Order: sequence, then C-alpha cells, then structure tokens
Amino acid sequence: MDKTSQLPDELLVKVLSFLPTIDAVRTSLLSMRWKSLWMWLPKLEYDFRHYSVSEGQGLARFITLSLLGHKAPAIESLSLKLRYGAIGSIKPEDIYLWVSLAVHDSNVRELSLKLCTFAERPTKLPKSLYKCISIVILKLKDEILVDVPRKVCLPSLKTLFLGRVTYSDEDSLHRLLSNCPVLEDLVVERDRIDNLGKLSVVVKSLQRLTLKMSCPCHLDGIMMNTPSLKYLKVTDERQESDSDNESDSDSPRYFYDFEDMPKLEEADFVLTFQNIKKFFKFVTSIKRLSLCLGVYTEESLYHEGLVFNQLEQLKICSCDSDWSILLSRLLESSPNLRELEAYVIEDHPDRRVVLPNQWGNQLNCVPKCLLSSLETFKWSEMYGLLQNQMDVAKYILRNARCLKSATIFFPTTYAKETRDEMIEELSLSFQGPETCQVFFH
Repeated sequence: MDKTSQLPDELLVKVLSFLPTIDAVRTSLLSMRWKSLWMWLPKLEYDFRHYSVSEGQGLARFITLSLLGHKAPAIESLSLKLRYGAIGSIKPEDIYLWVSLAVHDSNVRELSLKLCTFAERPTKLPKSLYKCISIVILKLKDEILVDVPRKVCLPSLKTLFLGRVTYSDEDSLHRLLSNCPVLEDLVVERDRIDNLGKLSVVVKSLQRLTLKMSCPCHLDGIMMNTPSLKYLKVTDERQESDSDNESDSDSPRYFYDFEDMPKLEEADFVLTFQNIKKFFKFVTSIKRLSLCLGVYTEESLYHEGLVFNQLEQLKICSCDSDWSILLSRLLESSPNLRELEAYVIEDHPDRRVVLPNQWGNQLNCVPKCLLSSLETFKWSEMYGLLQNQMDVAKYILRNARCLKSATIFFPTTYAKETRDEMIEELSLSFQGPETCQVFFH
C-alpha cells in the first residue's frame, strides 16, 4: 500500500488543486480511488490559447465533460483563456454553454474569461450571468460582448474587470453597475470602438476605480458618483485631434462631472492633452498623488487657490513641457508633503526633448514643505543634460531643510565623465541636514 492511499480525500484534492486542471484530470487514470477526486476541485483553469485545429474538438469536449462532472458544491474559481473561431473547433456556443453550466449548476464565485477570436463578432454571454447571486469576482477580457439585459441582479459582486470588451449599447455599462450594490473594485480598459460614449460610474459602495483609455476609443465624458472611493486611477493616452487644438483652453476634450469623494486617499492620473483645472478640485483631500499630464499650455493647469493640506506623497512625470510649472504649484499648495519623486513613464515622446527652462520664474519664495516637512526626494532616470531638470534638482537639494534621503538615478546611456560632472554640480548645491543620505546612481 503506498503512502498516498492513507491520506484523506480532502488532502488529496488540495494537492490536486496545485496542478493545472488538465493534469489533475489525468490523475483519474492512476486508480479507482483517483478516478473522481479531480471532480471535487474548487478551482478550474483552462488555458488553451495554443492548440492545433485537430485538437480543438477534443478540448471542447474535455471542458464540457469536466464541468458536467464537477461534484463540489461550488466552483470557487473558473478561468477560461481560449482562442477559438474559424481556425479551431472551439466556438462561441461552447463559451455560452460553459458559462451557463458554471452559473446554473456550480454557484461559481469567481469567473475569468479571456477570449481571443477569429470570429466576426465578439462572443455573447448568457443572460443568467447577469443574475448570478453567487459571483463575487468577474473578469471579462477581449472579444466579449457585454449585453446587459433589463433585469440585472449581482448582489454579491465585489470585483469587476472589463478589459477591451465591446458593449451592446452606450447604456450597458451604466445598467450593469447600477445593479451591483456591494461592488468595491472596478477596472475598465478601452482601446477600441466599443459603443460607449459616456462613462457613467454611479456606485455608492465603490472603493477602487481604474479607468484606462487609448486609441481609437471614443469618449464624450466621465460622470462619477462614488462617495466611498479611496483609490482613483485615470489613464487617457488618446492623441489630440485637430479640433481639440482649436478649442478654448477652458474647455476639456470631454466633460467630467464628479460628485464629492470625501474618502479619497490616493489618485493616479496619466492624462494626455487634457485640461485638468476642474479635475484638481476633486482631489484636494488626498494623501498620495501620482501625475503625468501632457497639457502643454500653462492655461490648462490649475491656478492658485487650491490647497492640498493632507498630501504626503507626490510622484510627477517630467516628460511634458509644463511639468515644472505644475511641480512648483504643487509644492506651494502642499504644506505637509513628506515624499517627492520625479520619474518618466516609458515611451512618452518628449522625454529626451530640450524643454523650455521655466523653473527659475516659478517660485517667489521657498515652499513651506521644503522648509518643514519634505523628508524623501527621489528622481528616477534624471536627464541632467536638460537644464530644466538640473535646475529643479539643485533647487530642491539646496532648499529642503528636513531631508533624510535623496536619491537620483541617471540614464545608463550617459558617459561616466558626464555623470561625474552632474554629480559634482548637484553635490555642490546640497545644503540639507548633515544626517541626510544622498545617493547618485
């Protein structure tokens, strides 16, 4: 008698749960005892994005039989990552059946679908999915049609991820979100014409919201009513059109209507060519702020008067021409700032361009945060050959009186002699505490 035969079924099922589902099913050939153990697996994962045409029909039959034979009272997690359509035997009808089985028969709690297709249309999911009382986490990615029926009921859904999907009409997303009473985490990614015009997010329970938009998706506006929100990330990297260039600087490319977010603690914005005046008044109470704003005109920046009393951490991207203007205003408006980091997002087009040197004209007096609260200063990949960036770094090193650490990274492409010259220039500017640790890399 082998040692595994002495182990209880519950422990063996747990061991099987660490295997890919297809390998766990293969253990049914070991003996009569192992024949049905895999049917009690709480998590099922099918990743068949790479298969031959001859394998497609067998894979479809395998998934169907494994779902029909599942015996556990609930599926804790079902993940389907599939390629199907004209070149294989997995069809949209198969997806429809599998989701129906998971929803109707297995009380699925987490469902993740990633569908890569060669079919003419995105895959439609069963209406029963939108009435599933057990589902807590729902992730839909790529070639999926979000066709929300009139009657929706998702009373347990807490996490929703919608990545590059297509919507049946412009109200589908709003209709879906309006029927998720306990939703806490929402991610919406858009990079195609998906039938959405306005993004309407009205969820009283929502705590985390991530919106990511890139070409060629269209956006008329963002409307938000999320009084419980703690984290907000908005990325809009769509390119500016000619009509946008001609518009009034006080008019953004799209409207945004935000209700108060009194619990917001952290915000992350990557907004290309977007007027952000009105944006800022909704985030004055946050503690952590990350910014990359390709605004390019001073008129698009927020003006004096806003105060970020609770802001403790600030990250700002140095890739656009007005970044130093924005930084100076934020330093003046953030009297309790403790951590400052300058960085550059990869692939931003202006990162190596010689930008106007406007830093010297921005500050009439040293901001309060430099004199009394800033403790950590970090610059990731500082282009010291750009005078604007050198001036900013020298100013902070010269005037930050409470610094505990300062770290500056230079591009690896710089010659050693060039780096040594910049390090010497920055070191001579430093007038902070003797206990401050200064690192150059």
